[in-house]
Amino acid sequence: MNTKVTIRDVAAAAGVSISSVHFALTGKAGVSDETREKIRRTAEELGYQPNAFASNLKRSTQRAVLLLPSETGDNQHYYPPVWKGIHDYMHKVNLNVSCIELPFSESDKLHAVDTLKSMVREGSINGILTIGHIDGISAEEWEEIRRKDISVVLISSENPQCHSLCCVRPEYEVIGRTMAELITSHIPDFGSIFMCAGNPRWEAHALIVKGFEDYMSENHHPNLIYKDFSWSMEHQNYINIFNGILRPDVAACCSVYSQGTILLGRALEESGKAGAVYSVGSDISPIISDQIRRRILNNVIQKNPYAQGYVGIRTLAEYLASGKLPEQKNIYVGSEVVLQSNLVMYEHEQYRNLFL
Repeated sequence: MNTKVTIRDVAAAAGVSISSVHFALTGKAGVSDETREKIRRTAEELGYQPNAFASNLKRSTQRAVLLLPSETGDNQHYYPPVWKGIHDYMHKVNLNVSCIELPFSESDKLHAVDTLKSMVREGSINGILTIGHIDGISAEEWEEIRRKDISVVLISSENPQCHSLCCVRPEYEVIGRTMAELITSHIPDFGSIFMCAGNPRWEAHALIVKGFEDYMSENHHPNLIYKDFSWSMEHQNYINIFNGILRPDVAACCSVYSQGTILLGRALEESGKAGAVYSVGSDISPIISDQIRRRILNNVIQKNPYAQGYVGIRTLAEYLASGKLPEQKNIYVGSEVVLQSNLVMYEHEQYRNLFL
């Protein structure tokens, strides 16, 4: 079965950026005549056909599906700022883009994914904004999305099976390295570290752990690291965390994800270890803010979910409305260390201006 050639295929074959292909094939400035001719020749050899939507973008409404975790249940500790960023952008602009929201919880995820698949089969959508670690979409189904020229922007993490325009995410390895530096500057080399390490199959969690371990190795810190690989708020996971920080040699603890941070803070408080064990968490929510304010957690690294939502929908909407391509495959948003001293900025939602 023939696979439709995309602008990304042309860029790879010509050895240029996607934006250069866009400039060359639309007659815009930004590339030399030699490069323009090379790109045109490559596109012709590959049999590239421009996006059928492109000539109608300014005349017809484009439909984008937002398949993201909801703001309720366990998701409430991370995803409300993501949705806030999406809604702020869409209320700010006037583009011919209509958003179909499919928020899901763990219990109804399959239904949301099936709804998306039906829309793909019907050919009724033009774009998708989702998380890279979404379950329930096979490699063949991602290929169908590609063949139908449905543009995809990912947030939080990449997906090697998906031919996305780009992924909007933090620099996770930097976050892990920052966690390690914060901890090792406050504990001796003989103190052990307990880590809520999340799901090793999720890129976001795995890269934070990798960054943490790389920093420890590069700076010759011999501290023993205990890892708990859980990623939900089930009671057994809390028991594992509680027992982990009770180890007499544990001098510090950290979590790579928001739900683990809440469980970690609760365990520190209920075990009497708060203040005695140096603690670094992830992400800001009302519960985590309270834990910082009461000095249960020393600090938290905020992954800027608001910026992920805002930049993610902006990138997708601008491409659907005008054909504007992202400059990079990965668009990185900044992360911040939150302490008691700057917590008020996040509680007043001043974080919305950090990335602009």
